This record gives sequence, structure tokens and C-alpha cells, in this order.
Amino acid sequence: MRLVVTQRNYDALNTRAPGAPDNEIRPDTYRERLVKYVPVEALVLYVAAYGSTYAAFSQEPWFPLLARWIFVAGTAGTFLYLWKCEKVTDWVQLVISTAGFVVWVFAFGVVTVAELSWYNQVAAALFLPVYVFGTPLVEGLPDRW
Repeated sequence: MRLVVTQRNYDALNTRAPGAPDNEIRPDTYRERLVKYVPVEALVLYVAAYGSTYAAFSQEPWFPLLARWIFVAGTAGTFLYLWKCEKVTDWVQLVISTAGFVVWVFAFGVVTVAELSWYNQVAAALFLPVYVFGTPLVEGLPDRW
């Protein structure tokens, strides 16, 4: 199951769990949330798409525009893949994972983001571990929201 199980959605998930108490779904540990929040599939696809287009077209004047479209498609694709294919329904997880994709791309330092006037490779590289290891501490929105 790709959905991060937190205290907030624990009761809803366990009401759908069939059978005896041994089938009960327990809240995810920090390590399980760490793995579920990193959008590995989307990152692999992005590296393959960007790397192959960079190798083939990096000398073309229109490559930066193509690189930006690959980035936009990867960001939207991350959200849609998790929502539709992996059936993630928790909006907090969808936002964290999609933002995580963006953070990873910034840490890669590719043409798409490196040409931004405010971009700093060192800051992006330092922010990545803070984001990756900090997001599993997020338990989600309170029930009243």
C-alpha cells in the first residue's frame, strides 16, 4: 500500500480492513513514511527523459524550453500517478510527494532550474536532505479540516 497511514486516517483505513484483528492496518513508522513520500517512480522517469533529451538536443537553442516542459510534465505526472495509479487519496501525501519531486529536481541542478536567477545549487543540495528526512515527521492535517 502506497498510502501513508497516520493517526488521522488510521480509523478510516481499519474500518475497511476485512477480518480478524491480525488484518488490522497499523500506522506507518517513520521509515515507512520516509519511503512512501519519495516519488521514486517519477524521479526515475524524469532522469531518463531529461537525460536522453539532454544527450540528443542540448546544443539546440530550444532545449531549455523543452527541459522546462519535461519538468512541468514530471511535476504533474507525479501528482497524477500517485492519485490515479497508486490510489493515494490523502492530499497531504500528494502535496508532500509532488513538492518532493520539485525539491529533487532542484537538487539535480539541471538546466531547467539552473537558469533561474535566484537558483543556488548549494542551497538546493542542502535543502534536499532536510526535506526528505523532515517530511516523515508530518502527520497530516488535523481531523477538523
